[in-house]
Amino acid sequence: MDRCYDKGERRHKHVGKGPTPVIAISDEEPKKRIGKCPSTLSDSDKTRLLNEAIAAPNGDCELPVPKKLYVVHEGAIYEARTSDRGRTYHGYPYAGKLSKAVLAKLEAMAYEKSCVDSYRRWVNTYIEEHGAHR
Repeated sequence: MDRCYDKGERRHKHVGKGPTPVIAISDEEPKKRIGKCPSTLSDSDKTRLLNEAIAAPNGDCELPVPKKLYVVHEGAIYEARTSDRGRTYHGYPYAGKLSKAVLAKLEAMAYEKSCVDSYRRWVNTYIEEHGAHR
């Protein structure tokens, strides 16, 4: 089943102004980071990336679809989340914690896409590794 991208009518905080992904600091919560997508990323690119993305485990939630997806694009890691039980997803550049298992899959994807150096820079700058490697 193909995944569908849906930015949502009022989701503007993940929209960037330049050609590269940006991680910004929230004005309201200084510890919170907000990923802003490149302005050059088209809706067809977003849909393609959703369909390339790997699913993260849902944890304790027993859902029939993945709640979170991750993909590498030009070295940056993007997270996509569903708010309607997997019908559609919205995505943004990601900064935060990821498991070793998910990172291993994303690094393999970065090799396939010939962007492993920029991927590793993204990981070193924005990602905190945790969990067991499975």
